[in-house]
Amino acid sequence: MERRIESDNIDHVYVEFADMNGISRSKQVAADYFLEQWKSGFPMNMLVLVQTARNQVPNNSGYGADIDYADGKVVPDPQTYQELPWRDDAAKVHCHFRYEEEPVAGAPRTVLKDVLSSLKSRFPGLDFYAGSELEFFLLSQEKDTYQPATTDNNECFSWATESLSPFYDKLAEWAPQYGIDLHSLQHEHAAGQLEITFDYGRAFEQADTTFDFKRLVKQTAQLTGYSATFMAKPYTEWAGSGYHLHISAYDGNKNMFDSENPGSRLSTFGRHFVGGVLKHAKAIAALSTPSPNAFKRYDPDGFAPYAAAWGLDNRMAALRVPSGTARIENRIPSADANPYIVIAATLAAGADGIERELDPGEPWEGNPAGEAPTLPQSLPMALADLQDDKVMCELLGSEFVNAYTASKRAECKAYKDVVTAWERQQYADPF
Repeated sequence: MERRIESDNIDHVYVEFADMNGISRSKQVAADYFLEQWKSGFPMNMLVLVQTARNQVPNNSGYGADIDYADGKVVPDPQTYQELPWRDDAAKVHCHFRYEEEPVAGAPRTVLKDVLSSLKSRFPGLDFYAGSELEFFLLSQEKDTYQPATTDNNECFSWATESLSPFYDKLAEWAPQYGIDLHSLQHEHAAGQLEITFDYGRAFEQADTTFDFKRLVKQTAQLTGYSATFMAKPYTEWAGSGYHLHISAYDGNKNMFDSENPGSRLSTFGRHFVGGVLKHAKAIAALSTPSPNAFKRYDPDGFAPYAAAWGLDNRMAALRVPSGTARIENRIPSADANPYIVIAATLAAGADGIERELDPGEPWEGNPAGEAPTLPQSLPMALADLQDDKVMCELLGSEFVNAYTASKRAECKAYKDVVTAWERQQYADPF
C-alpha cells in the first residue's frame, strides 16, 4: 500500500468505513500525512457510526452522550487499498473502528469479523462464501425531479438495456480497477430498475466488495449524467429493490449444502442452516430491512418475501434453494441494507440452526403468504422482535444490537414526525 501510494502519485487517501446504514463515510487525508499516521489511525467522531441516513442523532446508542461525544479512531486495512478509477490522484482504504485502542463492537465491519471468528472456532475447517445480487434504480433528472431512466416495465428488454449503455460501459471500465468483477447487467421489472451481478467470494471480502459496488454505482451514475438509488421502494406503482444474498459453505472442496441423497437438493447440514435462518427470520428482517420505507417492499402477492418460508426455486419464499450449485438464497434483505450486517445476521442465524439441528420442515410450493409465519410489517415491530430474540442478541453482541436499535428508532421518530403530501390530500379539507 505504501509503495503504491508513492509510485502512483497519489495525493489524497479516503479513510472510509460503513456506518450503521451501510452508507460510505470517510475523511480525505493528504497522502504524506496518511503515510505518517495510518498505523495508529485517524480520529473520527464515534457518533457518526449511528446517525441516521439524514444525520439525526439517536439517544442511548452508547456512542454519543454516553461517552461525552468522544472520538474513536478509524484504522486502515491495507488489503482494501484501491485507487479511485474516476480520479487520477486519489485512493481509498476501508477502516476498522477502534475506541480506547479496542475494536468497536457495534461497528458493522467488526460485527461481521466477530461472527466469522466465532464460526471458525465452532466449525473448524469450514469456509463460508457469499454472493450478492442487488437491484437499484437508475434515474434521470427532469426539471426539478428525478424520473426513472427508462419507461414502463421493461424486464430484460434488450432495447431498454441498450439505452443505458453509457452508464454501464463506464461502470464496466471502472469496476476491474476498483477490484470488482462484473458478470451481467439486466433490466429488472420496474421502470429504470437494474440488476448488475458480480463475482462471489469469502464472506468478509464479499461484504467489502458489495459496499464498494454500491459506491461505484452511485459515483458512475453521477459522472455519466444519471443518479442511482438503492432505496428499497422509491415508487408506489413499481416493484421495490431487493438484496438477494447467496450463502454456501465448504469443507475443503466439499460443498456442505450439497445433498448426500440423490432425491434431495439440500443436505441435512443445509436444511439445519435454513432452519436457523427461518427461526430468526424476524430478527433478520429488522437487520436487513433497515428503513421504514423498506417494509413497503414486502408484497404478499409478489417476489419480495412476506412470510418466513423456504422453497426450491420458489421466488415467493423468503429463502430459496436455486438449481445448480447447492446454496441458500436469502431474499429478505432490501437493497438499502448494510452488507456487513446482512451477511453477519444470516450466518449467525444459520449457524445456530446447524448447532441446534433445527428442522425447517418441507419446502414450500406456491405462495406461503397467509399460511407461513408473517414477517414483521414495520420497522418498530421488527426492532422489538430483534430485541426479543435473545439468541441473535448474543450472537451479534449486545453492544451492536443496542447501537443499531437506537439508530433505527431515531429514524422511526423522524419518519413519524413528518406530515406528508398524502396526509394533506386526505385530511386537509373538512368533511
